[in-house]
Amino acid sequence: MSSNSCAEAYPALSRGAELLGINLDDGQRDAFVRYCQLLLETNVHTNLTAIRDPAGVMSSLFLDALSLTAALPDGFRGSIRCVDVGAGAGLPGLPLKIVFPDWSLTLVDSVGKKTKFLESVVRELGLSGVTVVNARAEEVGRRPAYRDRADLCVARALAAMPTLLELCAPLVRPGGLLLFPKTVGVDREVELAGEAARRLHVRLSSVDEVPGDLGLGEDRVVVVYEKTGPTPSGYPRRVGLAKSRPIGF
Repeated sequence: MSSNSCAEAYPALSRGAELLGINLDDGQRDAFVRYCQLLLETNVHTNLTAIRDPAGVMSSLFLDALSLTAALPDGFRGSIRCVDVGAGAGLPGLPLKIVFPDWSLTLVDSVGKKTKFLESVVRELGLSGVTVVNARAEEVGRRPAYRDRADLCVARALAAMPTLLELCAPLVRPGGLLLFPKTVGVDREVELAGEAARRLHVRLSSVDEVPGDLGLGEDRVVVVYEKTGPTPSGYPRRVGLAKSRPIGF
């Protein structure tokens, strides 16, 4: 990868962001370009993503992360607490943090190599208000410092909806939101998550289409849940049960 290839791929992200009503400044441009470089350099020896070219990083990863803003209410664009569960390479949390610098962001991942990468990106980009937690989501959801605290939870390609809700809902305060990028046809997945939603005190708020002119595919949606009450004491269950024995199954 040449030193400027991420810079050459950046205009696609900038144009897509404009379609979402986001005007990126020079500092944000530099942050996205450097993030792209760090991700591709690290991906050579640590499996962070299947995307291995700058154009793909800018569109399939960074712009895809920013597409969540299509479903983000105005009141959630200022100083809020956001948690990204299963953050992996920092998606979608870090691109959103670059766009919304006033956010307090917590990145949760159980894989040490990935959290080390996230810490290096945070240092390299000089981001403040970012905490990286190397732990399973079930463990974090039982910690008083995180339980029922976040205004917003995001997660990308982590699990099916019933599992996703058990991993994420305990981290969100009553009145907060959970945003999940999915594909059209998610109706059945949402239906299967009905019992999990009931027990975890969340309700489906909307399923918002991602604008097709972003070039991310015609089938992208953002599923939005609202937290309606405190997390019941029995949740999340012990590590592994959310996946092996989803609520309602």
